[in-house]
Amino acid sequence: MSIWAIIGIILGVIILIFVVVWIIGHSGSSDSEILKPDGAITGKALVVYDPGLSGGTKTAATYMAEDLTTKGYEVKLASVKSGNLSDLSGYNFLIVGSPTYGAKPTEPITSYLNSLENQNNITAGVFALSAGDKQDAEIVMKGILENKSITVKVAVKYGNSAFGLSADRSKCSNFVSQVLA
Repeated sequence: MSIWAIIGIILGVIILIFVVVWIIGHSGSSDSEILKPDGAITGKALVVYDPGLSGGTKTAATYMAEDLTTKGYEVKLASVKSGNLSDLSGYNFLIVGSPTYGAKPTEPITSYLNSLENQNNITAGVFALSAGDKQDAEIVMKGILENKSITVKVAVKYGNSAFGLSADRSKCSNFVSQVLA
């Protein structure tokens, strides 16, 4: 086999990998739904996430939204790519989750947080999934919100892998309890 055939095969595999990663990253990326509690509504919460490549952030956000509904909150659970989410009027709580890429939150999450208007009547919590101890996406998100006069009660980093929180309901429930406290 010639060197050009080997290079062609390698390039083909690389292109295939990029296409698969792109498809995974964009599948389900514009989801949005309203979750309602079984009983009386005690408040409203907005849970915004970037699903990332693994989907772990979406799973965590879903667990948090479900926990909020058990506590009486009507919840809008939305991918950051699902449309206009910058109007926080009517919401009591905002939760934002992002995977960590390059030690920072994703660009869609950063743009979303920067688009928010100053709000001093809403309480927030932010979380990040991270593969490293020195990657502080949650601190970046907290700083952006606090510059907008949004009170951030909880800023947490989960996991030593990109999948660190994908199946841990108890950590998600604990996070929600801290935001509501």
